[in-house]
Amino acid sequence: MFDRRLTWKPSDSSAGAEPTARRWFGRPLVALGVPVLIAALGGVVLTSQAALAGQDAPAVTCTLTVPAEPLSAKGLATPYRLEAPCHEADAGSAAFVQATIIDPATGAVSVYDPLVIDAGSRPAAPPTPPKLPAGAVVGIWFGFNGDDLRLAGDHGSLAAGMCVNGEAGSIFGQFAYCNAPALFSAANTAIAAGRLGVPALGTAADGRPCPTTRDFGLVDMDQSDNVTTTYLVLADGTTAQNTAANRAALARRGARVEVNGSDNALLDAHVFPALGCTPYRAPDLADAGAPATSLALNELQAAAHQAAPVALVPTSDPMTKAGDKQSVAKTNLYRAGVGQPAIDARAETPKVYCANLLQVGTERIELDRSLTVRAPSPDPEAANSLFTFLAQRFSGAYDALDCPRLLRTKNPVTVTTDAKGVAVSARLTVPPHPSASPSHSPTRPASASASPSAAAPVSTSPPATRQPGHSAEATRTTTTAPPQTTVQTTQPPQTTVHTTQPPATTQPPPPVHTTAQAAHPVQTGQAGAPGTTGTDGTGVRTATTATTPAAPAVADPPGGTGAPTGGVKGANADVPGLAVDAMRLKDPKHTTAALTGASLASTTIGVTLLVGGAIGCIAAIVHAVRRNRGRYFPAPDTATTRISPW
Repeated sequence: MFDRRLTWKPSDSSAGAEPTARRWFGRPLVALGVPVLIAALGGVVLTSQAALAGQDAPAVTCTLTVPAEPLSAKGLATPYRLEAPCHEADAGSAAFVQATIIDPATGAVSVYDPLVIDAGSRPAAPPTPPKLPAGAVVGIWFGFNGDDLRLAGDHGSLAAGMCVNGEAGSIFGQFAYCNAPALFSAANTAIAAGRLGVPALGTAADGRPCPTTRDFGLVDMDQSDNVTTTYLVLADGTTAQNTAANRAALARRGARVEVNGSDNALLDAHVFPALGCTPYRAPDLADAGAPATSLALNELQAAAHQAAPVALVPTSDPMTKAGDKQSVAKTNLYRAGVGQPAIDARAETPKVYCANLLQVGTERIELDRSLTVRAPSPDPEAANSLFTFLAQRFSGAYDALDCPRLLRTKNPVTVTTDAKGVAVSARLTVPPHPSASPSHSPTRPASASASPSAAAPVSTSPPATRQPGHSAEATRTTTTAPPQTTVQTTQPPQTTVHTTQPPATTQPPPPVHTTAQAAHPVQTGQAGAPGTTGTDGTGVRTATTATTPAAPAVADPPGGTGAPTGGVKGANADVPGLAVDAMRLKDPKHTTAALTGASLASTTIGVTLLVGGAIGCIAAIVHAVRRNRGRYFPAPDTATTRISPW
């Protein structure tokens, strides 16, 4: 860099001419303005990325092709094909298939998990052909870790299997089934004839009956969905049935166990072990008769033994809505696939469902805190223990079902997450027990003088005995007073429930493909309800201050607890030497109300760069104008000397 002095004197001939040095007028602006403009653009990008981080991720929609003759032994042993661009090895777009079989003559029940592979690929190990009894009735269910799973046919397989993906133009989402009502009907007939005995629930370590998939202490926004099927996934992306033989043969090839984020898997592989309960199992026809769980077995046990109030799929379930509208027809179609009776629209309202969810759900989760807080989280990326996982899941379900508006009651759960969005603690407000009578007495109808904010109208169904109650522990936080009564839904039969076989649906619309996500998005609802978490300066969401003194806190385990160690041999035992995928929270459509620590950092940096860029641009312009001012307004008839910055 050097100085170059330029001297010029305006004259008549040159007064209107620009001096040579004037071409350098823009140099200061270029020198200072360009970098700050780049910084400002960087701020825009970072701020935009941070904003997108708080929005819904693109929906994961995949198509699964059902093989020909799906209800036959040959069809069960034929791999289902997950169509591109989705991949079975991708935890966020993996699909799962599960079959339950009953022999009508003997009442014997068995399980078989058909394999899913990527279209155009081969299995890592050939599926084991099942041996079906003569006249066997087969039901098939589907699970999915993405958002929407569309079934596609192969040589009329959807009609042959009497497969139901939802209503025309409105699929369920993660759930579908083939011939399920026929399976439940055959099972109920065998139960009534004494050929099939459904095991009792047993008593949990908390002194209550073990929960079921129809227990308000377990259900969430979309109950009774997904399956307990697990697969082996190899490093090359190929898959195999999770059997003892395949585990031994494929362990050296880096096989890992892939699981379906499922109500059923949550119950069988996580809640039951924590509470000292045993799931209903049947021989696995693919795994040399080893005991295995299934969706159908869980629903049969729930139908036989779940005490009132019984949680049945509501019309507010997102999977049973037609668009944004509730649909009784679609809800009944879903219920038929899980062995539940048709809805009584007058008594089984979303408000009644919310009232029971609030009363029973918070009570059971808080009661079991000391047991579940020590149990590993099904998804360590979402919560650090089974307790925080269940609390987070309940919180999301309560909001997603619109319970705060229906009950005029705030979300009873306050979740605290760390900078990574992992739930590390939770506080629950347990509603006062609706009756001062002994805990085992039936629930009394609500009086006519109940508060206007009472949870819901009293069911007109015959009186039913409520689940045994307990004296709840003191709560850790308090929100708006919840309803003072527990409202019961219509009590379904406690013995057998017969469903009507729905007509076979037509072929679904052409598959809609989207790019699969690298990982299943966390189902928040589950990540803290709007209005119940805040954010401090470090990016950690903190609990809202309570108005009532909190009870002594039960220490939550620090940090994550790692992947579950139990629940996965087939579906529910240890798998030595194999990595196990964490069970993802189910609902990827629901988003967090607050930004994570990373997105907060991006927002802060972006705003800083934007402000700095704007200031820098203004400073550069002012500097350039002041430095070159004399060139445009020189004193008349005087010599002017300027020093070039170059």
